[in-house]
Amino acid sequence: MEFRGWIERDGHILTRTEIESITPASLQKCGGEFFLRNDLFTARDCYGIMPAPVAEGVISFSDEELHIHPEVPDLSLEDAVCEAVRLRADNRGEAAVVTLSGGVDSTLIAVLADLPCIAVGLSDSHDLAAAADAADRLGLRLNVCEIAEDDIEEALPKLLSVLPSATAMDIEIGLAGYFIGRAAKNFGAEKILTGQAADELFGGYARYGRSPDLRSDLAKDFLELASQRARDAAAAGCFGVWYSMPYMDERVIKVSRKFSDDELVSGDQRKIALRKVAEKYLPKDIAWKHKKAMQYGTGTTAALKRIAKKNGCSDIGEYAKKIRSFHTDVF
Repeated sequence: MEFRGWIERDGHILTRTEIESITPASLQKCGGEFFLRNDLFTARDCYGIMPAPVAEGVISFSDEELHIHPEVPDLSLEDAVCEAVRLRADNRGEAAVVTLSGGVDSTLIAVLADLPCIAVGLSDSHDLAAAADAADRLGLRLNVCEIAEDDIEEALPKLLSVLPSATAMDIEIGLAGYFIGRAAKNFGAEKILTGQAADELFGGYARYGRSPDLRSDLAKDFLELASQRARDAAAAGCFGVWYSMPYMDERVIKVSRKFSDDELVSGDQRKIALRKVAEKYLPKDIAWKHKKAMQYGTGTTAALKRIAKKNGCSDIGEYAKKIRSFHTDVF
């Protein structure tokens, strides 16, 4: 049997023995983040969190396919998030860390998970300062990993060779993910808990405040998370580590869809429902503060622009093309 990740049913993480004897019919109702291949079938978790060369949410055997639809109870948002983090913080088999940026999404996970944290960014970046502040105030175990422009220049050829898409934004965010993966690997971890998907579930982006149809926009952005997961998995995969995503738990997704528009977004306030939960565990200013996107918070976008200009390129896209032309042995 080939297996990576974890499988759960009714909040119970299956043991290796239980996984070895599981049937496709039973697996259809299971949650988790996993890839499983045995003599009878191949399967990957519902949302394709675990990187694998097979379709997400599908159990394939002989000439038939079944689809995975985890059965979960109706929970409050607080209970759903706590359960999602509890399951992913379980360390059996794989050492784990939380990537901490100091925003509400990652800080709430860090407090609930009680795992070591890593923070990545350039020396003067917003995220390093915010993560250090949150860790100091909440007693979190934080490992700070500073990156320099030389590190970025060295990493780019390898990153570009694995990214499924290489838009400027993919490169900027992918770089942050690359160094998060490197930091996790250096720390000895194989699994990284991250706050990804909270914005798409709970209305975190500024544009949602102008949305004429919030639910439609959230649904569209949720579907586009699949391509983001592929990008992030490729970046972290350079170091053999993978992202675990509490907000992509079926319990959290299920309850997120029950809130009214006003419970999610109102004026300048966004992710209201999640912030109200976070307020029970975090200082109020952390629970309610707005945060920069990863590529800006870590400083990778600004650094890439400086590097591109230094190399005679007008923008990041042109610089990426130049790198490809110089590294034909990689591409």
